[in-house]
Amino acid sequence: MDVVQMSLSGTVLIIAVVIVRALTLHKLPKKTFLVLWSVVICRLLIPFSIPSPLGFYTGLDMIKQVFKETTTTPLAITSAIPYVGAVPDAGHPIGTDTTIALTSPVAAIWLAGMCACALFFIVAYIKCRREFSTSLPVENDFIARWLRDHPQRRTVQIRQSDRIKAPLTYGIFQPVVLLPQKMDWTDETRLRYILTHEFVHIQHFDTLIKLVLISSLCIHWFNPFVWLMCVLANRDIELSCDETVVQTFGETIKSAYAMMLVSMEEKKNALTPLVNNFSKNAIEERVVSIMKMKKTSLVGIILALTLVVGVLAVFATTATPDGISRENIQKASDATYASKVKIGINEGIKWMNVEEFKKATTLDVVWWTYDEYKTWLEQEKLNLQNAIGKKTWNSTDGWFVWTQEKVDKTIRIYEQDLRDIKNGMMISKTVDGSNEVMIKVDRKK
Repeated sequence: MDVVQMSLSGTVLIIAVVIVRALTLHKLPKKTFLVLWSVVICRLLIPFSIPSPLGFYTGLDMIKQVFKETTTTPLAITSAIPYVGAVPDAGHPIGTDTTIALTSPVAAIWLAGMCACALFFIVAYIKCRREFSTSLPVENDFIARWLRDHPQRRTVQIRQSDRIKAPLTYGIFQPVVLLPQKMDWTDETRLRYILTHEFVHIQHFDTLIKLVLISSLCIHWFNPFVWLMCVLANRDIELSCDETVVQTFGETIKSAYAMMLVSMEEKKNALTPLVNNFSKNAIEERVVSIMKMKKTSLVGIILALTLVVGVLAVFATTATPDGISRENIQKASDATYASKVKIGINEGIKWMNVEEFKKATTLDVVWWTYDEYKTWLEQEKLNLQNAIGKKTWNSTDGWFVWTQEKVDKTIRIYEQDLRDIKNGMMISKTVDGSNEVMIKVDRKK
């Protein structure tokens, strides 16, 4: 999958999570939404997914097949074979249709936007860290006792600064809890709530989560839904911490904790990326959520697990290959090239008309025209001659060195394909955007 495909599939998942969040925000444990956002991040950053027969995209494919145009022109799939020509040290054909992604104007714009977005967050973070570096250790008996009573695997510092107005936490490997210098250090109850909240951020590695969120945002900066995801995911990080604090101290502190939040949110810190802080964004949502919090029940946990699994199965998967799939084509191509026997897909020659072919495949196939293939072949002959003596790889032979004999053999195969196209054979140019496999369809049979 390329960036656009990942972004589109991520958008579908984001919309699903936003809807689920709107309907169940005050009914499910807040960690449920963090899990769902983690799934979205994986969808945005990992360029592959798992097919599912229950998936959203499988349903879309079924709907597409219902509305596909039908025709009675008879076709026969005669073979599916791999291209044997390859660029030295690569697994793609040498032809003029080979493209380098970063040379296209759209890719250049995307790369420039990604760099600009990353630079903005890096500069903002460096500026904040410079301000934070002027902070001083807190010399307070309660703070000292708190650190002794709440040891962490990572060394945690509690410091104070006159450049912030609300508490915050930063740092992944050596986290720092930074408190405003003008805090009321005698109000131990408020200090206890604040430190518990900030230590939950540290225990959950929320700074690292924010780093991954920002990375997703930089890569998919052109997608407004990814910006929405970052906003809501940051809110849910705070809501999850609020929930933990209430569960730690009991529901009797909800009103006092909510009032403390309101007073903190009146003091807004500047933009602080990769920092967990008391932000006044969505304060109303946080207060309402705190007041509606209840002890998590077994039913709530089961419902949350069911919801996560359901969203994963439906929206985080791709369509299930049916009939003529990429995997089946590759199996057929290996057998065809090795044995030189014309076969169909998995079961020898399979006769079918256009309607049957379209129902059997979920692949997006682009077919060569005679003139296109002829032009491509003329350039390919030159490329193959220039490749003699160079090492390359393809799915059939693995690694090998181009020889004159190998080049001549490859050209003969391509010339036969050109004759086949002239005689009515349909030969694929790309299959699902890839030119690593070839489908041949004989119109005459």
